[in-house]
Amino acid sequence: MGEIFKSPMPYDTSKIPNCSFTDYLFKHARKNLHAVAEKPWLLDVCTGKEVLFGQVEERSKKVASALAKRGFSKGDILYFVSYDIVDLSVLQLAVWLLGGATRGSFQIEEPEEFARQMQEIDCKFVAVDSLTFDSIKQAIIIAKLDNCNIINVGDTSIEGVVSFSELAQDDRTAYVAETQKIDPDKDILLICNTSGSTGVPKGVIHTHKNTVSVLACFEGILAESFEDSIMITASNFAVSSTWTTCVNLATGNTMYCISRYRNEEFLGHLLKFKPRKVFLYPYVMSWLAKSPELDKHDFSFLKGISLGGSVVDPTTLDLLEKKFPHADCNIVYASTETLGVSITLNSSKFKLPLYGTSPDGERMVSSGVLFPLMEAKIIDLQTGELLRQNQSGRLWVRSIQLTKGYLRKGKEPDRSCFDEEGWFDTGDAAFFDATGQLFVRERISFMFKYYMHFVNPSEIEAVLREHQAVQMACVIGVPNKETTNLAKGLVVLKSGEATTEHELLALVSSKLPFYKHLHGGLQFVESLPENKGRKLDRTAIMKMYST
Repeated sequence: MGEIFKSPMPYDTSKIPNCSFTDYLFKHARKNLHAVAEKPWLLDVCTGKEVLFGQVEERSKKVASALAKRGFSKGDILYFVSYDIVDLSVLQLAVWLLGGATRGSFQIEEPEEFARQMQEIDCKFVAVDSLTFDSIKQAIIIAKLDNCNIINVGDTSIEGVVSFSELAQDDRTAYVAETQKIDPDKDILLICNTSGSTGVPKGVIHTHKNTVSVLACFEGILAESFEDSIMITASNFAVSSTWTTCVNLATGNTMYCISRYRNEEFLGHLLKFKPRKVFLYPYVMSWLAKSPELDKHDFSFLKGISLGGSVVDPTTLDLLEKKFPHADCNIVYASTETLGVSITLNSSKFKLPLYGTSPDGERMVSSGVLFPLMEAKIIDLQTGELLRQNQSGRLWVRSIQLTKGYLRKGKEPDRSCFDEEGWFDTGDAAFFDATGQLFVRERISFMFKYYMHFVNPSEIEAVLREHQAVQMACVIGVPNKETTNLAKGLVVLKSGEATTEHELLALVSSKLPFYKHLHGGLQFVESLPENKGRKLDRTAIMKMYST
């Protein structure tokens, strides 16, 4: 018999506050305000722009009043395409106070895609900066949204466009909290875009209730991080960026944001601002762990490294822990649809090992234990049967914290990603070990067959990255009539380093079973494309190199 897996951190659902997300955030922010009022809540390391904890609530209510005077009503949706994070975050709070929702987009989409998304939400308000303004003007024309209000959240003025600073000088007279009457379970808070890897980006709907529930069940653990600071590499339209800004408002922690991320500037930002924690995507982690600059500076100020966004390989994590011996590493497994599924924690209340072993004996990095209120099951990829611990299959999850579904203009949300019992298909291959820890192996869509064997590209990539000359690696399945697919490796070498195809093929052969060898060969490339979420764009890579 298979089993349903539950979190070892129980939480009583009756304790979830029945309130709006902003009520929840400001209630907790006020608890710490006496100690942090003069500290930055958000500070953009690229521009120096900041907003202090003591300014946030008043400023957001002034902006809410200004929006109301311009016709923003409950249920309206602010669309944003900008690199800014600081003013934009206050603007989002203002929108939520009015019972509205927000939706952001990748800054360099085509105007036609902006127009499609804006039409989808009947856009009446859009936030831009000088770099995105022209594209949004074209999108407004394409979408025939003549009455759309444009707000400039950038630092360069745009002629004829109201600036955020103007909104922030409002007298607050049009904001009356009691008139909003937000229904936490039904009213939309966030519409977050998927990456669009299988088509156009879809809008993922989150309500006030499901976002509050995630924060509420972690209150005790989050309180331990009071007066910490964190630097985050995520773009402003990513759910991880919005989520982290809100968590830090509630806990009184400064967030150092990077409006325009560049590898060559990152270590300089770290050394200048010295955050206690940092959040990295694995592709940044892979580059950082092998940077020769790490040996030239003292990074002992860094006490925590959080990793999320895709599978973390043990080789790179080993190297990262060696380079940052004073920092505890933890993994967050999440998606746009789930907000969060599992986490490894280093707290006084809960501590977990970072490593484990797969059912076929390979060393793996743990994805932690399930969030409170989260259930999970593993389904066999071929038979559909419910599996037990230490058996790999497709991961499904269920919780009140999940999305309400995908946005459909004028219709109820599309819940095709759920089954009739409310289980959500993550699309990931995973297993649970005997201790209840989750191990995510790979996106199932990235996996391929070699004869009758399933091959996980990330396992081969991890071995390739063991070589000191390898900066990045990607493995794809090249179609083959006899074997179904052949594994092919694509490798970016570190600057000044060298190796041979033969050497890397031999390394893989010495570490992995025959069906995981690179039977399709290996190719050295100058770079590998990334998607909107700053992860390897495997769809583009397949198109470029699968022949």
